[in-house]
Amino acid sequence: MKDILFVFFNKYKYHFLVWSIYIAYQTLIVANALGKFYPVKQYIVINFFYILLFYFHAHVLLKYTLNSSRKFLKYSLVILTVIEITCYIIVGAVATKYLQIYAGPPQSMDQLVTKPYILGRIWMAVYYIGTSTGYYFLIHNRQQKQLVEKMKQQELKTILLEKEIKNELVMTQNAFLRAQINPHFLINTLSFLYNETRKLAPKAAESILSLSDIIQYALSKEVDPGFVELEKEIRLVENFLSLYQAREPLKRQLKLSYNEEALAVPFIPMILMSLTESIIKYGQLDDALRPAKIRITYADSVLSIETSNISSIKSPDTGHTKVLENISSRLIAIYGEKAVFSIHLDTQSYFHTYTKVQL
Repeated sequence: MKDILFVFFNKYKYHFLVWSIYIAYQTLIVANALGKFYPVKQYIVINFFYILLFYFHAHVLLKYTLNSSRKFLKYSLVILTVIEITCYIIVGAVATKYLQIYAGPPQSMDQLVTKPYILGRIWMAVYYIGTSTGYYFLIHNRQQKQLVEKMKQQELKTILLEKEIKNELVMTQNAFLRAQINPHFLINTLSFLYNETRKLAPKAAESILSLSDIIQYALSKEVDPGFVELEKEIRLVENFLSLYQAREPLKRQLKLSYNEEALAVPFIPMILMSLTESIIKYGQLDDALRPAKIRITYADSVLSIETSNISSIKSPDTGHTKVLENISSRLIAIYGEKAVFSIHLDTQSYFHTYTKVQL
């Protein structure tokens, strides 16, 4: 409750300040003219109705008539204002009678509601309604300026976004043009090199064949859909490892294992490849006693992919973190709560990842 009051007073602190100064000024002027002060209760209640009229006219009557789409409300503003003043006079008269009971000798309603009283109340009502109207248009004008400024900022953001989209479109078109080079020419060239080298340099020929298989898989339409058979992903990883181990013969300590049931499982592409690349880039693969491992199993409609390797990084790496976050995001986007992806570093500096998908 205290927090609510604090927020309220803090939000309208300038309103309280201005009204306090105005009421104090008005009280001193009236007291100086009449030569006396009225009871505090009378000042409080009378000014309460003045303030109520001020905000009611601005935030209720003007707001809902001028902003209404119904024309009859706008045209009836004068009539509604007259009704508003009438209600103010009636309520004010009742309040004045109530105050007279405590502030002086009792008076009847006929004694209170005289012509000078009514004219005075009408004058005060017109005065506060006029001030309230100026306040309303001041606030409305400020809101309109803020809205225009917001629209300008939004328009600027839209222009920048369109420019960015155009740049991306140009880049995409350029990439598309570069991709027009017939991929079959590249594959046929690799096949030619394989046939030319398989007798003279069998190891090099096997590397060429692995590279050819990787390129064919990357260019095939099988990668485009949401899922591929896990067997194709496993073959891709095997070809990739074959190439890597041919290039880095001292870093061959990575073992890939899987059960037969996992081969036919449909799975999103490139997750297994991303895990493999992460091991190669951020793991140590030169210790035969502590090899890196990739273990794939499928049983009871649950696919599990576990990896472990000695970490070669001593502190968190932004690139490594990005790869793992991307894997986690893709799994959640496709499988939702059916997918679990976790990582941890044990006390022996082994970095583990665990992927579990309920299929």
